[in-house]
Amino acid sequence: MPPEAVEHFVFVDFENVPSVDLSLVATQSVHVTLLVGKTQRKLDTALVGRMLQLGKDKVALIEMGASGRNALDFTLAFYLGQSALRHPAAHYYIVSKDKDFDPLISHLYIQEVMVTRVASFDALPFLARSKKPATPVGKPAPDKRTKLIARLQHPENPARPSTRKALLAHIKTALGKESTDAKVAETLRELQEKNVLAIDTKDVVSYVPTPRYKS
Repeated sequence: MPPEAVEHFVFVDFENVPSVDLSLVATQSVHVTLLVGKTQRKLDTALVGRMLQLGKDKVALIEMGASGRNALDFTLAFYLGQSALRHPAAHYYIVSKDKDFDPLISHLYIQEVMVTRVASFDALPFLARSKKPATPVGKPAPDKRTKLIARLQHPENPARPSTRKALLAHIKTALGKESTDAKVAETLRELQEKNVLAIDTKDVVSYVPTPRYKS
């Protein structure tokens, strides 16, 4: 069983994404669950060695006892749900190219469980944050999230949403073509983590003043 302080839980659909480099998470606050199909008889020796090195507090291997359509998907959903009950504040990730997981992610999002699906193990978003950024050439253009944060931080902006429902719709519009339920949820989490805003138990949104705008 993973320790209570784990920040990220990753569930890998190993049938769909059989390439996993566990060295990427060796220093991260993360627990990885590899779900292996019944017909997958062999594991790469380097992967097995890394699993043994990291230990059961970091990695778990679950082998399917039966084969069948969506057998692994249902099993993954079961273990993710169990983990979410024990660690409701953690961030969850499904590593799979299978878009059939997206309705599950949308449902969990409604239950305020933050889940993101990525198509490869090295695409996990917390890995990107841990890497040293390359020296930029010139000043990069602000992305849509940066612009959204700037607008929400401005106290004279009359269009700032006052409820959770309105805020989610606002984020979805701001992200444009990039918008998915998972990205909207991730953006909302980022706004809260960056102390841009807070949402109370009645879903009322309040905005945290920034030094630039404080009177």
